[in-house]
Amino acid sequence: MAQITKKTDKHFPEDILFEVVSRLPPKSVGRFTTVSKSWYAFIRSPTFVATHLNRSIARNIVDDIDSSTYLLYVTPTRREHNTCTLLCDKSFDEVYDLELPMDFESKTCRPVGSCNGLVCLTDRDYAFCGRVIYVWNPLLRKFKCIIGTSCCCNRLYNKFTEVHIGFWYDGANSDYKLIRIMYFGKEDFSGYDREQSHVEVYSLNKGSWRKIDDAKLPGICSTEQAIFVDGTLNWMAVYSAENDITYDFIMSFDTQTELFRKIVLPDFQEYQYLQTRELPFLVVYKGWLAFFVAPDCGDEGSDVWSIWVMKKFGVVESWVKEYNEETQHKALWPIGFTKNNEILIDTSDEEIFAFNFETKQSRILKHYYGYRDCWVNYTKSLVFLEEKNELLENGSSLEGHRNKNLCASIKDENTNS
Repeated sequence: MAQITKKTDKHFPEDILFEVVSRLPPKSVGRFTTVSKSWYAFIRSPTFVATHLNRSIARNIVDDIDSSTYLLYVTPTRREHNTCTLLCDKSFDEVYDLELPMDFESKTCRPVGSCNGLVCLTDRDYAFCGRVIYVWNPLLRKFKCIIGTSCCCNRLYNKFTEVHIGFWYDGANSDYKLIRIMYFGKEDFSGYDREQSHVEVYSLNKGSWRKIDDAKLPGICSTEQAIFVDGTLNWMAVYSAENDITYDFIMSFDTQTELFRKIVLPDFQEYQYLQTRELPFLVVYKGWLAFFVAPDCGDEGSDVWSIWVMKKFGVVESWVKEYNEETQHKALWPIGFTKNNEILIDTSDEEIFAFNFETKQSRILKHYYGYRDCWVNYTKSLVFLEEKNELLENGSSLEGHRNKNLCASIKDENTNS
């Protein structure tokens, strides 16, 4: 329970207020911070924020405008002011549109992860991806601007050609963290060199980057969004052997040991059609690591697709083909699963359809332009409310802050080279 020196209200014991208020919707609780200084201190305490988050997730309220679980769609088109749309996870109804309170060098951005009500965003353009990263709470309109290290900033000058980012919550240390994987481009332009990679981790508590020395990457990431399962971040990846045969697998990063490992894909029939096409897409299904695959889908999509699930994480023998479906709508890639166990799938017509595994029925939801990495799951929370004023709010002094740090990074790198 939050330790507060003054009674929050003279008519109610503090423990009763804690139990009542911590069960209210996040938006309502946020309004209570303006009641008085004691209420503000009470609600912004780390203990209250954590308790409120856990109870919001446990309730899984998704039936009204104050529901806690959503899908967040970030518009991928280049524009002066980027926007996103909040949609109800269960009904897919639009709740409201938001204008992103930060700027991006390429004028377009993408989400790279979401955790406990915080959304992680960076530039969509590969030349700027990872140079500046934002961690944003859409409910509170608060965000943190994270500047890349000098080696990442100078990637614009061809030192690095590929960046992948992961975002997660470190419960053991009550810390939010980022991983950034950077690959050098080969001199003959034949691809990326995993042996010359650069891996670093950012701690929001410490406010700094730390390089992982001697990081041994089993391959090259081939998908952009990491999937978080059982304390690990996972990407689809490729490895080219000396005989020029390319092997596809899952590259997994243990967030506690900070070690990488290779997870072998199952031997499935559809795989032969995908050798020169897109890889299977990783998803989370009922807390399990899983992947979606549409055989020979090409650019038009496929009406036949399947879901494979790893029932015991890291055990190759536990792969099971959970579903093998045929739908009237042609599937390109999955967006993810809803809380009522429907899968949302994108089509070549820029439509989203929901498929119900129990009724075997699908329904078109709406036209959304973009890519799979335009979407993340989102849970409303009060995380960041306990932070002090070092957080930039609504873009205040953002441009000068970012430019100052970027210039300093590049200057530092040039001085040392």
